Amino acid sequence: MDPNYLETFTITFVLISIFMGGIVKGSVGIGMSMFSVPIIALILPPTKAMMLLCFPIIATNLIQMNIKKGINDYRFLPMFLMLFLGILIGGKLILNLNFRTISIIIALTIIVFTLINFFGFNLKNIKKRNEKILSVIIGFFSGILGGLSTFYAPPIITFLVSLNLEKENFIRTTATMYFLASIPLYSSLVYHGLGNFYDLLMSLIITAPALIGQYLGTKIRMKLSNKIFRQTILSILIIIGFLLLIKNI
Repeated sequence: MDPNYLETFTITFVLISIFMGGIVKGSVGIGMSMFSVPIIALILPPTKAMMLLCFPIIATNLIQMNIKKGINDYRFLPMFLMLFLGILIGGKLILNLNFRTISIIIALTIIVFTLINFFGFNLKNIKKRNEKILSVIIGFFSGILGGLSTFYAPPIITFLVSLNLEKENFIRTTATMYFLASIPLYSSLVYHGLGNFYDLLMSLIITAPALIGQYLGTKIRMKLSNKIFRQTILSILIIIGFLLLIKNI
């Protein structure tokens, strides 16, 4: 097969994956990394897929944080701090794992936490003290997982969904999480030699389709039922999770 064809196919595949991830992100406020990384990891090494999402994740979440409205809430600050710590620890452990193991971790994480969302796990009546304790535990666990695979979001998202946050509050909270976590996460990947200048340059270039997708996704969010669209995204994610798992077992 012509090598140029493979290169063209890879670039096109990545661009479409990033664009679709942007639509998902704009529509439901989450999913850029959960959607795009597993798809790209079908044809590229997982760490390469992670690095390509660096600037698209930073840019799309910076927009959804809506900084002009000020700080949203300190309610989840302890969880974010433990997430930060967990990522630093997990980043050291990634050197001891191979790509296949990382892919399986990603796949199982997607499957488990999308199923939990499907079954409607609910914590809306939890006491504030218990919520804080649980949020710290989830934040640290998510950080370890994130340092290993960049997939720190699923446990936290499941937790936030179970609290029944108001839609825009949920979007701003998750955007803050993604933005803050991306700093230690990508710094760790580069520090440990899992990303280089060319990865970051390509990541910067493909930010454009991510932002275009996010813009379109935001328009969709204003017109469609968020519940129906969320269920659709969860369905797509669990399919991707099983495909990635089958590919690596």
